[in-house]
Amino acid sequence: MRYCDACDQKQESILKSVVEKHTLHGRSFDVEVIVATCANCGSEVHDEQLLDDAMKMIYKTYNELFGGLNVSEIRAVRGQYLSLGKRPFAKLIGIGPASVGRYEADPGVAMSTKILDIYRELQNNPGKIVDYYNLNSGSLSKRELNKVNEVLAPWIGGNESLVRTDSESLIPDEEIIEKLYKGYSHTALSGYREFDFDKFVNMILYFTRAGVNKTKLMKLLWFSDFYYFKKQTVSISGAVYQRLKFGPVPKDHDILLAHLQHMNIIKIDEHEHDDGWVRMEVRSAQEFDPTVLEHEELATLEKINYAFESFGSRKISDYSHEEKAWIETQNELPIDYNYAMSLREI
Repeated sequence: MRYCDACDQKQESILKSVVEKHTLHGRSFDVEVIVATCANCGSEVHDEQLLDDAMKMIYKTYNELFGGLNVSEIRAVRGQYLSLGKRPFAKLIGIGPASVGRYEADPGVAMSTKILDIYRELQNNPGKIVDYYNLNSGSLSKRELNKVNEVLAPWIGGNESLVRTDSESLIPDEEIIEKLYKGYSHTALSGYREFDFDKFVNMILYFTRAGVNKTKLMKLLWFSDFYYFKKQTVSISGAVYQRLKFGPVPKDHDILLAHLQHMNIIKIDEHEHDDGWVRMEVRSAQEFDPTVLEHEELATLEKINYAFESFGSRKISDYSHEEKAWIETQNELPIDYNYAMSLREI
């Protein structure tokens, strides 16, 4: 049963195949799609799934007719450059990171002629990435620029012997970290923001310049994002925090830290005491980049750092336990950013 606007009620429907003419990126072509019609009056009725299937068929037909790339071929283009992440790759070729993600995941997404030409060019000649590097490297952050220089060294140095031929390269650490929070984007659990890897990394670099205990670092990050949300109704980083026994921490924080260490963004030193207790100190391995953060975001980090400067791990954990956000959230569940409104002033 589907709702018929003409009959103004739900009716039995009939599925049939029709050929429609569509125009995409200035090119017209015929596409065979399935539509639903009302069994009572014969009017076409709306169906979300059929519409979605039709759009995918339109894009598929376009790609087949006009030389588009399939998902495997699209992934293989970026895969040529070892572990180059989506964001720096997108910046180099001048498109949005979200677009790169859609191209690599959804076979129903059609590229514009301009983007298709770029992918085709890189597919046929991987070394052309240097031209885009020379054109757009100024849009990269310091961390991204270091990574890109490392990845593109074979081409910059004139040696293309390291070109990958496999389409499924290893997933970069950055993308693994982004996936931890991607499903919460623009919700109350992310502070109504999409996770921003660069902002989050530089929050960590700010607090770890002189080394800081792991437990305290987790609380400094939480207080920073939540205090900023209290003032701006949006978080700094878009990170998701969960309630654990010793206070709020970024979701899957152990996975997060392991990948950041693997990327050589931080170093983690373990100090074992005589009684068997192990203290974990996190120290920055890269330079903090203040340009990544807005003025008010940086001011928030400075405020949090000053407020808790004299606090040890136990004291800041106990302090977080007195917040309504920790008290009212069940253990191991994500903490709603709306609890930021009840944070005590510091």
